[in-house]
Amino acid sequence: MLRSPDAVMRHVRGDSLLRNSLFIMTTTVVNSAFGFAFWVVAARLFPTEVVGLTAALIAAGTIIALLASLGVGATLIQSLPEQRSSAGWSLTFWAGMTTAVATSLVIGCVTFLVLPLVSSHFSVLHRPAYAAVLAVGTVALTVGAVLDYSFLAQRAAGNMLSRNSVVAAGKVVAALLLTVVAGHNALALLGAWALAASVGLGLGAGLLMRRINFLHVPRPSALARRAQELRSRLVGHQLISMGAALLPYLLPLLVTARLSATDNAYFYTTWMMAGIFLIIAPAVSQSLFAEGAHSPHDVLVKARRALTIIALLIAPCILVILVMGAVLLSAFGPAYEHHSLGLLHVVVLAAIPDVITNVYVAVLRVQGRLRTAAGLNLGMGVGILALSWMLLPVLGISAIGWAWLAMQLSGCAFVVFDLAHRQPYLIPQEAAQ
Repeated sequence: MLRSPDAVMRHVRGDSLLRNSLFIMTTTVVNSAFGFAFWVVAARLFPTEVVGLTAALIAAGTIIALLASLGVGATLIQSLPEQRSSAGWSLTFWAGMTTAVATSLVIGCVTFLVLPLVSSHFSVLHRPAYAAVLAVGTVALTVGAVLDYSFLAQRAAGNMLSRNSVVAAGKVVAALLLTVVAGHNALALLGAWALAASVGLGLGAGLLMRRINFLHVPRPSALARRAQELRSRLVGHQLISMGAALLPYLLPLLVTARLSATDNAYFYTTWMMAGIFLIIAPAVSQSLFAEGAHSPHDVLVKARRALTIIALLIAPCILVILVMGAVLLSAFGPAYEHHSLGLLHVVVLAAIPDVITNVYVAVLRVQGRLRTAAGLNLGMGVGILALSWMLLPVLGISAIGWAWLAMQLSGCAFVVFDLAHRQPYLIPQEAAQ
């Protein structure tokens, strides 16, 4: 029986797992769409050399923010719901925030010193203005990510969508305005990125202000003690997240090194197209993690619901890719269809076991089995890189898909083994600090 649109909306609003999953996915889509628009504007208004340099600098800042916030963010999702007082919530939040900012500053300083040694193109970082703008943008990106994770911990991913929408759209507007004010140089384009990221912090702070007083920051000694108490969680979640988050950055480098830049163009285009359905399982799993942090004893029941939600969302996407994949690839040119269709089909197959491993990692996070989750994610990640390195000269870019499928199936085998040999209803093993 078909439901009316109003009934569907009421169901979505009343189902926090589904609602927040959709908000997380929509955030990714909004960021991607406005990111595309930002680079189209950049390509139209700025010289190619400026666009290339700015893209590299922004990529460096993004990776720094990613490394600084991944472990902190997941730790906040797990730890904030455990707090029974506003003082405890505030202390945990600020401990995570200061840890992330300090980490981004340390990694950033090292990166700013090393990049000019790697290539003379990055010698612009010797100029105080460029270094300052990149530093501001990187720290703003890090702080924004921590705010987003705090929203997820509250099961309020709609706030994350609002904040990211302002940042994403603001980049495009800022690029247009700064072109008029500062000219067609890399500093103006980099400044647009940093300005938008900074503006987004104001909105994020306003949305979080109902929960925390930003004018009252705990003493440094209290923050240091709380960060020390959360250390094992921080390390565990950092390793878990890095196992999956760094692959999209490393695989294009691998293809270029083993094959060619041309092959990487075919690979990267296909991988971005596959991202249409590859965002579903991680988004729902992240929402499951947040739900489980609030009610750990129900995590397996919620995991089954998460699998159902993913299946309903991903099945139409897979069907479209299987039927229309060749047509979609041909839009980039005949060569793309010829070289990339095989990879696209294998990635579609690999997306199915990927659902299982994503959901199970979320369950392991809730249960406090961080070492197991880290071993699973890092093991699959290293295996994908190793198999790809060996198979790329033999199979071409399809090797990435086969390596990914093989390691996801191996991950599923581990899930079956683990469920068969452990009590699956374990409560979290880490006591709340």
